[in-house]
Amino acid sequence: MKKTFSILALLALLMHQSLAAAYPDTHKRIRFVVGFPAGSTIDNVSRLILDDISARTGVVIVVDNKSGALGSIGAGEVARSQPDGYTLMPSSSATHSSGPFLSKAFQQYAAVDDFTQIARVVRFDVAVATSADSAYKDAKSLLKAAEKKPGAINSGYGSGTGRVAAAAFSRAAGIEVQAIPYKGQPAAIIDLIGGRIDFVAADIGALVSQIKAGKLNAVALMAPKRSTILPDVPTMEELGIKGVDLIAWIGIAGPAKLPQDVVDWWQTQLRETIGSAKIQDQLRTLGMEPDLSTGTDFRKFVQTQYTAWGEQTRHAGIEPE
Repeated sequence: MKKTFSILALLALLMHQSLAAAYPDTHKRIRFVVGFPAGSTIDNVSRLILDDISARTGVVIVVDNKSGALGSIGAGEVARSQPDGYTLMPSSSATHSSGPFLSKAFQQYAAVDDFTQIARVVRFDVAVATSADSAYKDAKSLLKAAEKKPGAINSGYGSGTGRVAAAAFSRAAGIEVQAIPYKGQPAAIIDLIGGRIDFVAADIGALVSQIKAGKLNAVALMAPKRSTILPDVPTMEELGIKGVDLIAWIGIAGPAKLPQDVVDWWQTQLRETIGSAKIQDQLRTLGMEPDLSTGTDFRKFVQTQYTAWGEQTRHAGIEPE
């Protein structure tokens, strides 16, 4: 009898420990650190995906905006956090492809090795845009003005992606422009609409709503083919400008050495969310193309993009500041 009781007690203890260790613990909040302002593309995509997962699973996921230094503040905090699955972030071309080549603030972490890359969720194009009220209604008029008065035209950027894209556009087009930094893409776009800067090169997710509202003109697409979201916008190659095809992306990541059960849980949830026709439509409305990638394929993609954006940055003559 005592032996039977001991076995039952041991089984109960093991079951309790197993349940206690199960991820995610519904009594804990998952903090999702977004290194960009509320209303930015990365913030909007993150909230859309996380809200769906939270509503379906009952897990509380809190977005914590830690904006500044091109996203490195939030990313650095995640890199230093405990690898328990309760502090995660949106990885992206801004924080893991271009940013490390733009700012010394990114030296606090290794863009590839200090993170567990869980999944890519979307890819999207980068476009050059001007204000609808400006004299630059197309790329030809913008380039003509820049060629006529070198340095008189200015561009604004609020992310690493935007800075590299604008510099790559200027280099490939053979023009000289003044680059003005902003704390986030929304701020740069507000000034663009207001006529305080001449153009931005930004992901179309940040631009599409203002383009459709008639406040911005998309004059060129930095992609190998035209966008299904903005089909009337010519590619750079169509304009006779080569060598500036860029891939922008957003994924989900945590600190290095995340337990496999954490990775598995998130990948399962993301397959269901990104596989939803409703979510796909909402992502496309934001200018995003749903594109789930996990495992080795995604890790290789992150490394490849890190290398590619580094080359574009060096070709543009940008040094980390």
